[in-house]
Amino acid sequence: MSPGTNGAAAATSAGARAGAKLLFGDQPGLRARLQTLRPLICPVDDVLEWVPERATVFDIGCGAGLLPGLLALRRHQAAICGVDASPHAIAIARALADRVGTSTERPPLEFNVTTSTDEWPSGPFGVVMMVDVLHHIPPSAHRRFVSAALARVAPGGRFVYKDMARRPVLHAVANRLHDLVVAREWIHYVDPHVIGALANEAGLIPLHASHHRRWWYAHDLLVFERREPAHETT
Repeated sequence: MSPGTNGAAAATSAGARAGAKLLFGDQPGLRARLQTLRPLICPVDDVLEWVPERATVFDIGCGAGLLPGLLALRRHQAAICGVDASPHAIAIARALADRVGTSTERPPLEFNVTTSTDEWPSGPFGVVMMVDVLHHIPPSAHRRFVSAALARVAPGGRFVYKDMARRPVLHAVANRLHDLVVAREWIHYVDPHVIGALANEAGLIPLHASHHRRWWYAHDLLVFERREPAHETT
């Protein structure tokens, strides 16, 4: 299934790369500057296409706020909330929110440091995003983490999941080397079928599944939707 009329266009008229440069290109610090390069190795536009207009958005593991910032530039969202365990990343994201500003044309941006799913806002949200997060979570916590995210999807809302792919093998090795250098972590790949099973348990149906390659990085993109409750007719 394609995004269709419920999807939005690219984050900006020139795409995510131009938007990232606009948001972070003149900001100090390596982490901020790296945000301008992320669209080169991550299918950011493909992810954002699945965020409908006028939806409230919850971005889990938002990092420095790239995806919320790009959504804010589109001016189509009702409100955007991002959380991350890194105080440094959230500081950058909050500075981004101050630069983007809030007005009747741009949605409010909120960023918070959280170290537990219990600290997440309860929602529900029109879209819950989890992009390049789960491979940083210990496998023993995957079910609880994903289930907490799925529980925050509103009726008719979407769960947009993107993570590093374990195939092809050479790409998987490159992914691991990247995180060893950048995050100093040994990542844990997650089978997309596991995410599908958890989504099904939570009452969501699959909308989309695709595999993407950017340079030597491989990605799995999954989108699920919670059905609207059936209304009885008289």
